[in-house]
This record gives sequence, structure tokens and C-alpha cells, in this order.
Amino acid sequence: MLTSRAKLLFTILSIFSLFLLLLVIPIERKPSANGRRRHQLHVRSHLQQVAARHCDGTLYSDICVSTLADIPNLTSKPLPDVIAAVVNRTATYVRSSATNCSSYLRRHGYMDFRQRLALNDCLELLDQTLDDLRTAAADLTCGNNSVHVSDIQTVLSAAITNQYTCLDGFAYVNEGGVRPSIEGRLYHVSHLVSNSLAMVKKIRRRRRGREAFEGYGEVAGGFPTWVSRKDRRLLQANATSPNLVVAKDGSGNFTTIGAAVAAAPNNSATRFVIYIKAGAYFENVDVAKNKKNLMFIGDGIGKTVVKASRNVVDGWTTFRSATVGELLFAQH
Repeated sequence: MLTSRAKLLFTILSIFSLFLLLLVIPIERKPSANGRRRHQLHVRSHLQQVAARHCDGTLYSDICVSTLADIPNLTSKPLPDVIAAVVNRTATYVRSSATNCSSYLRRHGYMDFRQRLALNDCLELLDQTLDDLRTAAADLTCGNNSVHVSDIQTVLSAAITNQYTCLDGFAYVNEGGVRPSIEGRLYHVSHLVSNSLAMVKKIRRRRRGREAFEGYGEVAGGFPTWVSRKDRRLLQANATSPNLVVAKDGSGNFTTIGAAVAAAPNNSATRFVIYIKAGAYFENVDVAKNKKNLMFIGDGIGKTVVKASRNVVDGWTTFRSATVGELLFAQH
């Protein structure tokens, strides 16, 4: 039997042990929380270092680092995949910019012809930019990106140019609040693309053959390698069987080039040949981007002549005076 003194001592020891247990539990948890915070800080610091390394040499390094730091699994991604992620992120800003331009058009019905034309130019250019970014992202993730470096640089350069071409449309316009309302998003897109373009330079290029000029791709038989063998034969042939004929005198399928282009199939997978007979065609030929794989053949320099008079003085933007088309070939 325990004496009352022993019982008292046992009770005191039990209470003291319980007190120590309660005291130790929070002490053990606190280092765990601190450890997690330290780990998070370490991971964040490592991400910043990796991002800074990728962004070295870019013109807009702050934007570059902040963009890369938000890319999932950044530290384990190869450089082409990192650039592709930035390109895809850029596409979301392009869509935002297009929405902004469309909203401005809807809200401001009082705009004059030039303002409305310039904004519509921007929408078309932003749409083209999305195509350029999709092409770049596909080439970056194709598994053979070292061969496509020149192509990637070309489409990214075009994407930057599109933003400034959009803004150029307001150079001779009583722009009011139009340009200030859209230029911030456009500049941000151009900065993101500029950073991507700078990082592409770090991809090790693999040359499969000889280039006529560095950065312009390889040449085979006097033609760039992207010109197919069938297209080379078409360009070299003395006579090519056309799909449509344009003639001023009515002896062909159409009397205007624009009508022939409109009749051509959309998104053609094969070359569609339009023969334009000798004559002076006074028209602006706008080739929409869905009119792919067109080939124009004329009767020779000074015989088949296409001319027009759109210019800035008459209220047109420079963009609208150009002919635009994907995979368009012309031969005299």
C-alpha cells in the first residue's frame, strides 16, 4: 500500500509529465511549420533562378521572369517547352486584346471611316497573330524543333510586326481615345513575343544542309526546301494548266482577279492555279487568309499588270493597300 506521501508524489509527477507533454507538442509543430515555409521559400528562390537564367538576354526581363515563374514544373521543362508555354500564355493576351478592340467598336458608333478601318485592321492582325503563335507553339513542341528554328523566328517576328502595324493605322487618324485605349495590351503582347524570340536564339540549331543566307533556310535546286517538288515544277514549267482564267476581254472564267480569288476553294490542300491573261487590271486584290495555296500566273512583265491607288492620303491604311495570303505564289 502506498503511503499518502507516495500518493501525493505520484500525483505531482503525473501532472508534471502531462504538463511536459502538452508543452512539447506545440514545440514540435512549430519547427515543422517553419520548415515548410523555408522549403517554399527555397523552391520559389530556385524557380526565380531558373526563370532568370532562361530570361537572360531578353529585352523585358522583369515580365519574362514573372511569366516563367508561373509556369507549372518549370524546373523540369526543356527550353523549347518553356518557350511554348510562354507563347501559349501570350495567345490569351492576344485574345484579350481582340476582345478589347471589338468592344471599343461596339461602344463607339460615332467613329469615322479611318478609325473604324484601323480598328478592323487590328482585329485582322490579331487573328493572324494567333495563327502565328499556334504555328510557333507547334514547331516548338514537335520533337524536332532544332530544325525549325528559322521558321519559329519568322512567325514570332511577324507576330511582333502585327502589333505595330495595327498601331500604324492610327498614324494619320484623328484618333481621339482609340489608340490610348488599345495600345497597352498590344505593347504587352509585343513584349511577351519579343522575350520568346530572344529565348529561341538559345535553342541549338541543327543544320541539315546549306543555307543561301543564314536564317533564311536551306536551298535545294535553287528553291527553299519548304517549296515542294510539285511547286518547283509548276514554277519552272513553260506552260501550266490553270484552274481558272481571268481575262479583261471576257474570254476567261472571270474578268477580275478578285472574282477569281473569291471563287477559289477555301483552305485548299493543293495548289490552285489562276491564270491572268495580258491586260491592265485596276483593282485591289485582297487575298483572305483562308484562300490558301493560290498561284497566280501572268503573261509576263509589262503584259499582265495589276495596279490600284489605295493610299493614306485617300483615307486608307497601309495595311489595306497590301495583298495578304498564305502560301501565295506568283509567276510571270
